[in-house]
Amino acid sequence: MRVLLFSMLLITSITGCNQGTIEIPAGVRPITQPELSKLDSEAQGKIKFACTSLIQIQAGTQVLPELSKLAAQYGQAGMLLHAYAIMDQAAICYQNAILLDPDESLRWHYLLAHVLREANQMPEAIEHFNEAERIYTKLGNQQPELHQAIYYYLGDTHLSLHQLDQAESAFRKALEVEESAIAYWGLGKVQLANSPTDAITPFQSALKLVPGTRTVHYSLMMAYNKMGNRRQAQFHQQEFDKGGFELFLSDPILDSVEDLKTTTAALRSRGDAALFTYGDFPTAIRHYTSALEKSPKDTSLHLNLGLAKLRMNRLGEASEHFHDTLEINPKNSRALTNLGLIAAARNDLTQALSLLESAVAAEPSNHEIRQQLARFLVADGQSAEAIQHLQKIIERSPANQPALTMLIFCLLANDRFEESQLHLETALAIFPSDQELAFYGVFGFATAKEESQRDITRAKQLFTQLDRPQRTVAEGFLFAGQGLFEEAVKVASQLEQSENLLRYQNQQLPVLIHYSEF
Repeated sequence: MRVLLFSMLLITSITGCNQGTIEIPAGVRPITQPELSKLDSEAQGKIKFACTSLIQIQAGTQVLPELSKLAAQYGQAGMLLHAYAIMDQAAICYQNAILLDPDESLRWHYLLAHVLREANQMPEAIEHFNEAERIYTKLGNQQPELHQAIYYYLGDTHLSLHQLDQAESAFRKALEVEESAIAYWGLGKVQLANSPTDAITPFQSALKLVPGTRTVHYSLMMAYNKMGNRRQAQFHQQEFDKGGFELFLSDPILDSVEDLKTTTAALRSRGDAALFTYGDFPTAIRHYTSALEKSPKDTSLHLNLGLAKLRMNRLGEASEHFHDTLEINPKNSRALTNLGLIAAARNDLTQALSLLESAVAAEPSNHEIRQQLARFLVADGQSAEAIQHLQKIIERSPANQPALTMLIFCLLANDRFEESQLHLETALAIFPSDQELAFYGVFGFATAKEESQRDITRAKQLFTQLDRPQRTVAEGFLFAGQGLFEEAVKVASQLEQSENLLRYQNQQLPVLIHYSEF
């Protein structure tokens, strides 16, 4: 709902109950009790209590407090309304708080600016971000996280209006407060609008501070595409497609708004965002722990709390939460899988395989779990046993690159060359620049046990795509496949370690080396 910043309603000379005449400053606007039927009972109770008190003051049936206290009361009500997305009434509360106590209105200007951003009133939002920054400086505030947040959102709001000079200035000020990935990212977005080449440096600075952030990989992909550098653009596209986390900004004021939502559902939602979207594991742990105090038998909370601790390498604590999940639901496939991951991290591959097999039995249609089982089987030297699981995945998801690549490796490792070549051609048609596939392709087409199945020309084509040291190893495959074992020996001798040197000396075809060993 659009927030109106004009037609301010004058409230004066309100007659109080047994207290004479109350004077509320001109410009203070009345709030009304909002529609709350779609909210949970806990939220309804909090909002009704906060609004009823203010409505009674407005009606003169409750004693008018000192104006600074009334300002704080309006501000706190505004935060509660803001937390539950009742933005029109939240804006009125923030405006009233600013009017009633302008010297202590930093928080209210800042939050009002965010409400205005939500309402797409960007010029007005800029005014309040600027006012928040002015008061911050005047008060000599010492909250660098807040100071940077003010500058970042100011820059982002200017950027939304394509006011590039102002946006750049704000992002640079954010970086002066503290170096952060998100401020570099904002600066890069400004440069991207003017000169894609200049955007590369700030984007790379952001990636250096927070490696693997998919947000930045996407921006780098856009920049390189605009520059015509398809190879780099494709690389960042692939990194983006791998997943990862979004950039986030530490913001004490907005966090305090969100903290007002204390239901199990709200805490779970915040925990999920912290865990899966932003990779902020300590925050996720805090929210899940609070939610479990309200819902101790909720398996999803136990599971995700364990996952957050697993991501922080707190294996013992994570294991406890996964066992808590299994106590409630003994066939929870995710808990079984994560316990398998912990067992593997402790080098107990036998236990890991047992747990993953139980997880697959509990949820046979879950390809992610089945794929993890296949990885463990390959790691345990059971590549033949992994094939059946990978084939089931490919039947349903023919373009699943990791599963398809692993299946090709397993087929080759078990001398099933004809099948592997069919899958190789499919995979290379979908992922023509993939180095791992090209490496397996050289082996698969050059070294088939049956000479009739060899295709040296195709192997040579794929060989040209490889970088070192894979290229050196693959060159040995090519020579051996043509019966040129002396040349293969020379190539293998260049390597510090070669599993195939002795085989070449005995004029035997090579064994396949897993790509991950390079």
